[in-house]
Amino acid sequence: MKVLLTGANGYVGRAARAALESAGHEVVAAVRTLDRLPAHRRAGAVAVGAIDAGTDWSGVLDGVEAVLHMASPALMDADAATRREEARRVIVDGTGRLLAQAGAAAVRRFVFVSSLKAMGEESGARPLTEGDTPVPQDEYAEAKLEAERQVLAGAPGGLVVRSPAVYGRASGGNLRQMIEFLRRAPAVLPLGYTGNRRSFIHRDNLVSALQRCLEAPDGTGGTFLVSDGEAVSTATLVRRMLRALGRRALVVPVPRAVLETLVAARLGPEAARRLVQSYAVDDRAIRAALGWSPPLDPERSMADAVAIGPDPHA
Repeated sequence: MKVLLTGANGYVGRAARAALESAGHEVVAAVRTLDRLPAHRRAGAVAVGAIDAGTDWSGVLDGVEAVLHMASPALMDADAATRREEARRVIVDGTGRLLAQAGAAAVRRFVFVSSLKAMGEESGARPLTEGDTPVPQDEYAEAKLEAERQVLAGAPGGLVVRSPAVYGRASGGNLRQMIEFLRRAPAVLPLGYTGNRRSFIHRDNLVSALQRCLEAPDGTGGTFLVSDGEAVSTATLVRRMLRALGRRALVVPVPRAVLETLVAARLGPEAARRLVQSYAVDDRAIRAALGWSPPLDPERSMADAVAIGPDPHA
């Protein structure tokens, strides 16, 4: 297929482009500007400028059969008002504009990469499923949910993929902070909390799921949750990281309050909250509907994540 890929210069976008091209698809890699792309990735890329209600996609969509839309604004350091404005401009208005022009161009498949945050910030006692009522907690999550609804209402081949935290080689986020801490951590670690379950997904596994959605039979639509397939406790996650790092350490069982206090002192209260809460998904729907399963098992995924070196897709 000829595939329009937005957010092509992002962490997941770079890997998605490589995977789709390796599978024989022609990729139109949409980026805001070409100046951030290294020379070897400029062929097949197109600058579309700001993504919002005024973006002109008409020429870019010429001959395109499927869209993989993952462009998203950088909101980390903005104040609340700016986050809301940017989230709405890029995620809601930008998606609506692309969706309308893709429909006019007779694009048959539109895959929107959303976030598990559209459903809320925790799962509670049981994993989240596609049937649960979304409870977004911030501006980004609210915008993602609104864009999801546009895609499902406006595209016959509309598919929404909600992803938990993504990790892998040279990734960022809280998992990266934990990996770097464990590289140099003492031999006794009070991190053995077993009272929670959290889902994650390696970048290559997410890309595999997105490719499967793009290649799904006509008529396939709806919302899918994805993950590495196993929701793990903090204790299990820490031991997996240690194995991948080749380190031996005693992971001491601790109650939630103790772990939260220790992590907050080192990584901040938000990292502590995420480490102790449950945030798990049940991804059986995409496995049953599309026959998908993650190509990397959890041990291989973590081995890649802890490897030292540049991102192979940079």
